[in-house]
Amino acid sequence: MAKVFAHRHKSTLALRHRRDVLMHQLKVPPTLIRASVVERFGTCGSPNCRCRSGQKHGPYYYLTQCLAPGKIRKFLLKTEAAQQAARRGTAAFSEFYDQLEELSQINTELLRRGEAFDSEA
Repeated sequence: MAKVFAHRHKSTLALRHRRDVLMHQLKVPPTLIRASVVERFGTCGSPNCRCRSGQKHGPYYYLTQCLAPGKIRKFLLKTEAAQQAARRGTAAFSEFYDQLEELSQINTELLRRGEAFDSEA
């Protein structure tokens, strides 16, 4: 779900300035990953294992990515380094997406006000 930025009560000049700042900051991080890091605990098939009494195996960390409806890619992050890289990549995507969403909302508000929002105007 996208963040909602409070831009309706800002001046047009302030919106234009914020848009310019975002345009200078907005760079696609090469490590971004649009996915989630998921922590799982599980049970095994052994009838006498401790996991049957509530002490499940884990945690196991997976990177889960929804590609399209019904198309999910998921794999185990086996090492601490892989887990950290996945967390950094998903955080980079989240930050990039928030900046992109804010830019979109600013442009929408400027358009609602009847203002040209391209840099040529």
